[in-house]
Amino acid sequence: MARISQLYSNYLATASEIQQVDSLASQSITGSDTHQFPDQGSGVSSLAVSWAKKYYSTVATRENQAQRQIPQSPELTNYDGNRAQIVDKLTDTLKLAIEIAWSRVEALLGEQIERHAIDPSLINHEEIIADTRTLYGKSIDAYGDREPVFRLSVLVGKDIIQVRRKYSETNPLVLGFVTLEFQYTSKILLGCLSESERLEFAPYLKVLDDYLHIPYGEINEAAANQPPNSKALLAVQHLLLHTTQIASAVYDRANAQYQGYRSSSGYLSDREGKISGIRDVEIFQSYLCWCVLAESIGPVQQELFPICVMLYPKLHVSWELVQDMLLILFWEISDRLPAADVMVFLPYLRTLTEMFSSNVFEN
Repeated sequence: MARISQLYSNYLATASEIQQVDSLASQSITGSDTHQFPDQGSGVSSLAVSWAKKYYSTVATRENQAQRQIPQSPELTNYDGNRAQIVDKLTDTLKLAIEIAWSRVEALLGEQIERHAIDPSLINHEEIIADTRTLYGKSIDAYGDREPVFRLSVLVGKDIIQVRRKYSETNPLVLGFVTLEFQYTSKILLGCLSESERLEFAPYLKVLDDYLHIPYGEINEAAANQPPNSKALLAVQHLLLHTTQIASAVYDRANAQYQGYRSSSGYLSDREGKISGIRDVEIFQSYLCWCVLAESIGPVQQELFPICVMLYPKLHVSWELVQDMLLILFWEISDRLPAADVMVFLPYLRTLTEMFSSNVFEN
């Protein structure tokens, strides 16, 4: 993979000409403590990378080598039906789907409790199952009531944000258990539908997925603390207009580069692999926005990085793929946003990239 620091140096040189910031043009972005970024010393970058290496090393030493077999979901019958019949089918399947999903989560992540030093009492599976049943039930009801998909964010969005915050504040890694429970539940529910039914109901599950994975509540709170028309707020607003487009472009380029790549979600080129890949790029962009608005790399340190370290190896997602996707993300953001906006994101994007670099995971 091309050297990230050199790529950033090249971009800063170009951006400084556009913005006529000569001082930035003369600086190299290599992580030296003597170089400074706008509104944030680059010392935070080296500190974050050191923190990431220490975190990963600590987790790795606790790894339990015992392998557990993940039980497969039973085959569920596909059949066509009208909306009422689809609702009945989803409602009847929901309880079983949630139980099967949790058994898979436990089989996959049970050993991670010790490895990541998680207090087992924080993982209350009955509470997680109850929250899952409630949120999916509301989504199924909304579909049955013919509510437009965009209305689901109004009907359920606040509830999902509260559930997400409840677990992330307890321990961000518990949120990893919850998000995986939702992923498996969605997969089982969609598996009981015909292709035409899946196309109709899947957008409702996408809303659940987005609100659970993306820290909308925290982003909104951080935005509220920004002065009106601040550079950070404007840059985030501009990026949010392009996040899905950027995520799709990053996926397309990564898919072309990693032909034949396979994770637990299947081949990267498959429908499920595409959905998962695009979602992950959207997640990284959302945390980047949160960092910019909070003026801190803390959201990545406290939530995103630990969750990725826990989930990605178990889901057979390679760090090399993540590193290359972040590199592509940098170029896509640079191509779509004005130079002034890119300069706002640059220190955090660079730090995020370095935290997930091969230098961190080399051992």
